[in-house]
Order: sequence, then C-alpha cells, then structure tokens
Amino acid sequence: MAQEAPSSAVAFNSLPIELNQAIAREIENDKDLATYRLICRGTNDAVDADNLSFWRTKFREKFALKEGVANQELKQLYQNRTKQLARGTGYSFHRGHRLREKDVVKVLRELIVESFQGPVEFDDYGRPRCKNQAALLKFVLNSKLLLPTERAPAPSPRRNEPKDVHNLLAAVKLMCSHFLFELEGANHVFAAEESQQVVYMATNNAPLYGGVHKGEVNMNWMLHCMQFFRNHMMNEDVASLFHAMDDLSPRQKPSAWQEPLRMGTYPLGKHWKGTYSFLDVPEITKLRMLSPDQVGDAYFCDKNIDEGKIQSLQLNFGPEAKLKWLDTFEHHLSSMRSPVDAPLTTQGRSNPKTAFSAKDIQFTGTGVDLDDDFKAIGWLNALPPQQGIPGWQRITFMKHFMEDLDAEEQDNLWAYEGVVLPGGRIIIGRWWYASENVDYSKDYNGPFILWAVDEPEVEDSDDDDDDDEDDE
Repeated sequence: MAQEAPSSAVAFNSLPIELNQAIAREIENDKDLATYRLICRGTNDAVDADNLSFWRTKFREKFALKEGVANQELKQLYQNRTKQLARGTGYSFHRGHRLREKDVVKVLRELIVESFQGPVEFDDYGRPRCKNQAALLKFVLNSKLLLPTERAPAPSPRRNEPKDVHNLLAAVKLMCSHFLFELEGANHVFAAEESQQVVYMATNNAPLYGGVHKGEVNMNWMLHCMQFFRNHMMNEDVASLFHAMDDLSPRQKPSAWQEPLRMGTYPLGKHWKGTYSFLDVPEITKLRMLSPDQVGDAYFCDKNIDEGKIQSLQLNFGPEAKLKWLDTFEHHLSSMRSPVDAPLTTQGRSNPKTAFSAKDIQFTGTGVDLDDDFKAIGWLNALPPQQGIPGWQRITFMKHFMEDLDAEEQDNLWAYEGVVLPGGRIIIGRWWYASENVDYSKDYNGPFILWAVDEPEVEDSDDDDDDDEDDE
C-alpha cells in the first residue's frame, strides 16, 4: 500500500504561531497570503489570532503607521489599500469622476496625508523618506495616473459628466508629480498644446483662486501648469529644459516633501531654483483666440525656457525680511487679503482638534535674471485644506530691480501669484507685467515654477558664509 504524502495542514498545525507568522510575513502577494491563511487552523491563527498582531506588522512593512490605531482597523486599512492600489493600475484616470477611480484616489490621498507618521527613512542622498511615499511612487510607476501609455486623447465626457478633471484627482496628481523629476523617461505628457493654451489664459478667464473667500485653488490650472513644465523639463524631444535639468545634481532637482504635512503658514527653505516662460504679445493674442478644435494644431515656442534657462534664487523669512509693503504692490497682488475666514483646524483619526497659525508671513528674495540682479518682496497666506489635503499656501511677490522701494519710477515690475504645494518644496503659478494699470481680461502673463534645493550652488554657499560673518 502506497504511503500517503504528509498533510501540509498537519505540518503547519505542528509549528508555533511565531514561525507561521514569520512564514506569512515572507508572502508578498496578497492573494497568496489569503490562500495561506485558509490552509489550516495554524495558518489562520498566524494571520488572525494573537490580537491581530500580524496585521500591525504587515501594515508597518508597507505604510507609515499612525499612532493610536487598533489592529482591527489596521487590518481593514491594509486590505482596502492593497485592493484599491492593485485595481487602480488598470484605470485611465482621465477625469476622476467615476466611482471606482474615486475609491483609488481616496486611498492615494490617505497615503499623502498620513505620510511621515512613525519612523523616518533616508534615501541615497540623505533626504528623509517614508513608506507611504514609496507606495505612492510604486503606484505612479505601475499605473496611468501620471504616465499614460497611449497618446490617444481623453474620451469625451459621458452624459452628465463634467469635462474638467475632478479637483481631488487634480490635487493628488499634483502631489504625486513630486516624484517624477527624479525618474528617467518620465516624459509621458500628452496634449501639451492644451496645457500651453491654459497657462497663458487671461487672469479673468482663469483666476488661480476662487470661492467666497478666494481660498479655493484652481486645481485644473495648476495641473496644466505642472504638466507644461514637466513636458519642457523631462521631454528631450522638446529641446528646451531637458539638458539643463539633466546637468543638475539629484539634490538640485525638484523633490518630494520631507516632513509631515502641516497646516497654516510656515517659512520655506532658503535656496531655490526655478524658471518661467513667456510668449510675445502677438503670439499670446493669437493663442487665446484659438477655438478648442484648433488648439491641437498650433504650438508656439515658449521663450526663456527654449534656451534652457534655470535661475537660482534665495528667499529670506527672517526678521530683516519685514520691509515696507507698497500700496502699488498690494494693488496688483492683493497679498493682504485673508483666504480663510476662520482659524485653520484639522481632525485626525484619533487626535483632538488642533488650531494652526493663519498669520501672514512676509519674505524677501534675491536672484539673477538675464544677467541682471533682481529683488523680490512678498507674502505667504494660509489656505484651508484642499480636497482633504492640508498644507497649501498662497504665495504672492513682486519682482523688481529697484535699490530703493520709494523710488518714483517703477517701470520694471513683475507680479507673481502661485501656490506652495503641501510640504513646501514646489511652487507653481502665474506672473504678469505690473508696471502699468492692468486689464485682467487681456493681461500679459505666463507660467512659472520654483523648487527648493537641498544643495545650493557654490556662490550661494559663499553668500551664506558672508551673511554669517556680517552677523558676527
């Protein structure tokens, strides 16, 4: 009589729970984990017994762990996140209004909001990173969220579906765009002509802020602005900023946030790089007159970035940054308006409600543009959470070339308005010519982008040393 093969159930039942849990932790595929759990009582207990401690360990392996969350909730969170992230790799994310896409985007938002909870890791360049960011990056690489595989235009909206991208999807795309500048070949930007037309629209046709208190970010405009610069910075075929960006060290390129997201106003880093784009007046006029059907047939050469120009600048948020704010500047920028009508608050899953500062912060800046030294003076304003994500700030500043702010001739003023993305590492927005009365239905303007750098240039470091000596 042939001897029967040993039962795997008997084998696992004979092992201590700690060993069965160790085996379960080595199973990376969630379907395989579910199969393992059903083998026998021993494997079931390894996964679901012991006060569900296995799920806390499993959760911490993939995600940042927020304090005070029970094991049962961690199990549910883990299972929902892994399910939605797996499903999301097959979705198109054109506009984000479909229920299934919303379920995935909500998980991505959760990963963003709860980043940097618990232990912090560091990348090869000494920059703080967390497991939620690793999960977000993995999803970006494996999905069509930001890297579509087809050049086909987005399908027409379904019946009763809005034509614009859902604000939550746009906000999540903006946050996930932080990771793209560190990747090779992340140049999947289609419909670049549409983004070009949007970023040069007259201010009245595309205000950057809306709502009763002007505290709602125009997410669709910001997303087009990000895509516009991604196309120039990451796409070698465009022949504009690609090689200039490629020459930068990793610590001088745009990078992801490095701390928990915080609400209210807070000073930004000192060292920044950035660029802006412009068209000639006749080109802007022609571009704005194009109908939607004509946009894809016309593309204008964006000036400044076509020569690969990237600026370095310094921002100062110290006491010495408190300078006179001219009425002329306020007239153009409305920097002193309050985008919030009440103290900023947030409600964590298990934390009490906490208030944050909404106090405006003034700053000054210096940089070089076309071999001319320029100065800047401006403000940060607190913004309420956008689509459930905290940490946005409105930024406004006047770029000028005056040694004396009381000078009568103010013939070279350039106003800037934008948004600081949560984490304080990237700023995008609009500039416009402000040396005369501006008709915002046809103002001369264009887009800009700034990003914080971890490694200032040599001359910047020398300036810092000089400042330190002056302080002494």
